[in-house]
Amino acid sequence: MKEKILLYFLLISFSCFSQTGKLTGKLILKDPENYKKVLENTYIILKTSIKTDSIKVDSDLRFVFEDVKAEKKIKIFISPRNYPINICYMMDLKENEVENVEIPYTSTCPYSKDRNNVCPICSKNDEVLPIIYGLSAGISYKDKDGNPTDKNGKIISKEENEKVKSISGGCIVSDCQPTWFCQRDKLNF
Repeated sequence: MKEKILLYFLLISFSCFSQTGKLTGKLILKDPENYKKVLENTYIILKTSIKTDSIKVDSDLRFVFEDVKAEKKIKIFISPRNYPINICYMMDLKENEVENVEIPYTSTCPYSKDRNNVCPICSKNDEVLPIIYGLSAGISYKDKDGNPTDKNGKIISKEENEKVKSISGGCIVSDCQPTWFCQRDKLNF
């Protein structure tokens, strides 16, 4: 009889401490022409406070993690990374909860390095400026009388001297960032 009572309490204690949930999801592919590549190469990485696990997406780009420890700040990553920004998804999972997530995913950088400076919206380049990344400094030239000049010493108007020739993209340089900015359409491309 004592053994049955002890076994009963052990089973209850295990069921009380098995605070797990289930995480299911699907990648919403933004570049469907790369479906095959994504299917062959993409993993979802789940990180909790006690373990890190990964799973390959299935043919419908779905994934399932069973018996995930119920806790706050569970992290989900995608490998290869998401473009244009590598995103870490964070979520809270409660005991016995089934959480379903849909994650927008782009497998390639949308900013082509070989694209010319023609805006894809207005199809013009007269208001297009290059985007400069990293630490940059503006240089202005003047002649001995203080008149603004170009880099060859030719005197230019004050308006021409004050005209914006590029915009700063910031100090952080990544492998996926726009190289042009259209002032007319306020578009990075």
